[in-house]
Parts: sequence; C-alpha cells; structure tokens
Amino acid sequence: MKIVLPVDRQSYWKEVSIILAAFVLSRILSILFGIQFQFDTLYRYWQFLNTETLKNDLLRGLWFDHSQPPFFNLVLGVVLKISGNFAPVVFNFLLLCISLINCSVLLAILRRLIPQSYVPLGVVLLYLLSPGLIIFESELFYTTFISMLLLTSAYFILQLQSRAPASAAPDGKDLSKGARPWKYAMGIFLPITILCLTRSMYHLVWLVAVSVCLLFVFKKSIAFKSLLTGSLLSLLLVSGWYVKNYVIFGEFSTSSWLGMNLSRLVYHDHEVTDSSKITSISAFSAVSTYRNFIDTQYRKKYAGLDDRDLLWEYKDTLYNRNFNNIAYLDISKQYLADCKTYIKQHPGYYISNVFQSFLTFFAPATRYPLAELEVPKIKYYDMVYSLNFAHLAKGKEQRRIALMASAFPKILIYLCVFYLLGMDFYRRKKISPLNLFIICTICYVFFTSSLVEHYENMRFRYEIEPLFLVLLGQALMLAKPFKTIFNR
Repeated sequence: MKIVLPVDRQSYWKEVSIILAAFVLSRILSILFGIQFQFDTLYRYWQFLNTETLKNDLLRGLWFDHSQPPFFNLVLGVVLKISGNFAPVVFNFLLLCISLINCSVLLAILRRLIPQSYVPLGVVLLYLLSPGLIIFESELFYTTFISMLLLTSAYFILQLQSRAPASAAPDGKDLSKGARPWKYAMGIFLPITILCLTRSMYHLVWLVAVSVCLLFVFKKSIAFKSLLTGSLLSLLLVSGWYVKNYVIFGEFSTSSWLGMNLSRLVYHDHEVTDSSKITSISAFSAVSTYRNFIDTQYRKKYAGLDDRDLLWEYKDTLYNRNFNNIAYLDISKQYLADCKTYIKQHPGYYISNVFQSFLTFFAPATRYPLAELEVPKIKYYDMVYSLNFAHLAKGKEQRRIALMASAFPKILIYLCVFYLLGMDFYRRKKISPLNLFIICTICYVFFTSSLVEHYENMRFRYEIEPLFLVLLGQALMLAKPFKTIFNR
C-alpha cells in the first residue's frame, strides 16, 4: 500500500488516550477476575538458569548456557540484582510496559500506513483487549518481549521505506533533511540481533534471509551501505555465539534441545515401547531417567567450569529439573537420530502430526498448555473473543475437535488477508520492504514451528501476531466493503 504520512496530531493523541483508558480498565477487570502475575515461572520454566546463578554468578552462567540464547536470562539476572525483594513488582511493571509499547508502536505503524480512518485504533484495540495478551503479560516469560523486538524492527523498516524509497537514486537526496541512514539500520538490526540472542526459533538462517531481502529491496537506496554494515555486524554477533557453543559444546546453535523438541512432534500419539530406545522415555525427563543411555564420563570434561548449571540434575528444588545439564547434549542428539530414523520408516505418521501442528499454530493463544491455570478465570470472555471451544471439551477426542473448530476462523482470516494483499502486490508489481519482512517472518515461524514443535505453536504465532495485524489493517482497506465505509 502507498504510505501517507499522518498529519492530524490531535486525533493521534485522542487515540492514544483511548488506548490508555482501555488498557487501565481492562487490566483492573482482569485483576478483579483473579488474573495474577506468575512470578514463580522464574523457578519453574526450563529456559531459565538457576536463580542462584542469575543473582550471583550471572556472566559465568550465561557463558556456559548451551540450552538457550543468553539475552533474556541476562535481563532476568540484571533485574534480580537491582530490584532485590521488589523483583516481582518490577517484572510485573516491565511486562505491562512492554504491552503498552507494543500497542504504541503498532498504532504508529498503522497510522502511517492507514491515516484518516478508525482502522488503526480498531486493530490496536483488537490486540490490546485480546485474552492472549492479558495472559502472556501476566507470565514472566519472553512472549511479548519478542513481539516488541519484531515491531521495533518493522517500525524502522517503515521509516526507512518512507524516507529512503528503494527506487530512489543513491545520490543522497532520497533521505529527508537531518536523517541519518545508520540510525535506521541500527533501529532495524539491533532488535533483530537481540531477538536471535533471545529466542532459538530465530535461527541464523532466518537472520541471513531477512538481511538478504532487505539489502535487495534497498539496493538502490542511499541507506544500502548502512544496512549492509548493520547486517554484517548482526551476523557477526549472532554467529559469534554459535561459534562459542560449537567450541565449548560441539553445538553450532543457540539451543541444544532440537532433538528433544522434535521427538515430541514425531512420537505424538505413537508411543515407543522398546526400552532399548531412548525415545521410549518422554523427552525432557530428569537426567537420572536416562542413566542407561548416557556415559557419565562426560562430567570429568566439564567439572569445575560451572558445576551448578552444567552438572546438577535439579535447579533450586528437587521439582525443577536443570535442562542445562551437560548430559542433555548427548541425550538430545540421540533423540534426533532416532527421530530421523523413525521419519524415514513412518513418513505418514510424521506428516499426520505435522498437519495437527499446522492446526495448533492457528489455535487461540490461550490454548497454550502453561496458561491452563489463569485462562479458566476468564473462560467466558475467551470463548467469545478467541472462539476457544476447548473450554467446553471433555476428553482427548473432544479437545481435538475443539482445536480444529477454534483454529478454522483464524485460518480463514489469514487466507483472506494474504489473498487481498497478494492481489494488490500483483496489481502493483511490487511488494514494500515492510510487507516483505513481515511475510518472510510469518512464513518462517509457521513452517519452522510446525515441522519441529507440537505443543507451543499457538504461542509462537502469538509472538508474531502484531506483525500479522499490520497486514490485517492494510487488507481491511483493500476489501471493497471497508473501502466504501472508510473512504466516505
């Protein structure tokens, strides 16, 4: 779509006021309904280091963490050190602020794309009042933080797109007065770099693909050199962490869990009964469960480096398993090898599970398994807003039917949006850098999560939901009924 710069500042602040009022009112109501901040995830979630490490040995713990990228653990450790006993309040406040930031950036993007209509405000309120956002901002985790990073990069891509058109000649005149190309490059690639160092889903492959796409569409822009420099620095920083993991642990990745994650998809509904195979044990079991499959000599190689995080079986308490234990490197590799063999022998089973995973991707975000404690408190609102029919389901088969029924509306919306935008791209014979970035990211997350994950796809989709809402806003303006209404 053509970009039109917003000029009505008065209407902008009016919309911001409405968003703030809706946020405050909705969050007060959520508290009255019993939604509480889940600070205890700090101790329960597998992705987090031992709290003792976070508080007192942060840098060492980050350096020897092979199971997760380092950035969010870094944030946890810094906040714990600074806030002390007030950490629950501080984390709660930070996550609420992140939700507001996401809404503000989303509004700024949509107003730049779609001025002079109520679509931007309506789309932002759709996100702000969603049960998914209410639940995820009450969970100490990085879901909404990921959304913020993606939105920030999208915002700077849009800024660069409007100030340095891809078709402009590289003569220095395609940027508005006072603008600096490197500021836009930093605004784009710094969040992307942090994203790759926060979430293992955003692999080096995705970073390379995004970089190539942006460099291609801006190849004739004065900003090209700045984007090239920014992309190379980003690749250097992210690949540096990959190399660190490879040198120390033999894993060229930011996470060593691929095999265990994949096994939950491959063997879903197909239990392995042969006890000689590691896949007969549920993935992510305690280290002691795998004693017949691992060589305990591995401990000697890593003893003395960071025993609390690399050698202990549990973190904090005997109920919280330590998945950064060095044994999981070999365990995950064995799972991966068995998964590859099983897929070759039973491709039909794998395809069937991938299809279920596709559906899970479009399921309401509140179907996320770890949200089970809080979602029932707003189940009637969730049923109406998210069409989450799982609240009515009893038993495994009913839950599967409810999953398909709940996912179908979202699938239709996605298809309609991509059809409308696809026709617009075809008519114009070009695609904007912003839309290219969004579509590449959505497609990457959809296929990667569906082919590897099974239980958390709806959360992966919700992380990129604000990006999809940017496409939705544009599609609404392309649909004939909405064109008639909003162009009056």
